[in-house]
Amino acid sequence: MTIGDALTFIDRGFSDSGLRKRLNAAASACAREKVLAEENLSFTVHDFDEAYHHRLTQCQEEEDADQLKEFRMWWALLSQTDGPDGCARPCAGCGE
Repeated sequence: MTIGDALTFIDRGFSDSGLRKRLNAAASACAREKVLAEENLSFTVHDFDEAYHHRLTQCQEEEDADQLKEFRMWWALLSQTDGPDGCARPCAGCGE
């Protein structure tokens, strides 16, 4: 799990509509983790936050910063708990 993977995820997230579509279609947090693992993207919430702030400091145009903020909001919404009981178990425990 690395900040580098989180940076790659952010970069690919802007340009790879297929990846976004697969993540949007994932039925649970465990399924999203599987999609990311298949793409060799392994990062923690902390890694994502660090990568986000790093990219934000590199934005020279307000439009670029706004786009990055929208991406972060999309990921935050997608990362919220699923269903009434969420996915509190480790991903290996959900059977997906």
